[in-house]
Amino acid sequence: MRYWILVLLGIVCFDVSAQDEYPEAIADNSFLIEEAYNQEPRVVQHIFNLVRTHNKDVEFLFTQEWPLWSQRHQFSYGVPYLWPDVASGFGDLMINYRYQLIDRHHWAVAPRISIILPTGKNSLSDNQTGYQFNLPVSRRIAAQWAAHANAGVTYFQKDKQADFFAGGSLIWLAAPTLNLMAEFIAEFPEGDEKTYVINPGIRYAHNAGNLQIVPGLAVPIQLNGNDQGADVFFYLSLEHPF
Repeated sequence: MRYWILVLLGIVCFDVSAQDEYPEAIADNSFLIEEAYNQEPRVVQHIFNLVRTHNKDVEFLFTQEWPLWSQRHQFSYGVPYLWPDVASGFGDLMINYRYQLIDRHHWAVAPRISIILPTGKNSLSDNQTGYQFNLPVSRRIAAQWAAHANAGVTYFQKDKQADFFAGGSLIWLAAPTLNLMAEFIAEFPEGDEKTYVINPGIRYAHNAGNLQIVPGLAVPIQLNGNDQGADVFFYLSLEHPF
């Protein structure tokens, strides 16, 4: 899996086409991978994720992304609600700031810093404050292909534990409003087993006036460890001016 992460990073950094202009395509969030595109000025995005795990748990996440003054600065937050076997309730709140460092010549880089607040129920919370850094890099590598790479770390204050992660996605822009996606992500928790997930998926964009609706569907598959199996991932994005 580390080999494939390096391959994807190479794809992101290598321009396979000398073409300067590409047709417009969906520039949205991936499912497990973060794309490096901040919100345009005065455009807000509402994101709904619902996962049905192979253990029959249900996990819901609502995220809002807001531009701050310009596209260079973005504020967002994520509110999870969880239905495990024996309890249900809100998980820990994540508050994010992202800076659009680069957005030119089909390149985008947008580092993000986050704080994780222990707002969830005891059994659904890490019960400690956490911090996360992620570096998303996006590249339009051809008229019908885009690639994205992430690398980051999550740090929990009380445990003094740093959990690293990395991954990426390769997206086929099959049509201006239709994408086929292949994502993978690797997590390296400190003192615990590494996990590798591959996630094939599809998303479609429909424009209704000023409202863009993007539904998506994916099947995350954990490839190793004691918790191997396939989940079902539902995605819905609503984006509009304000």
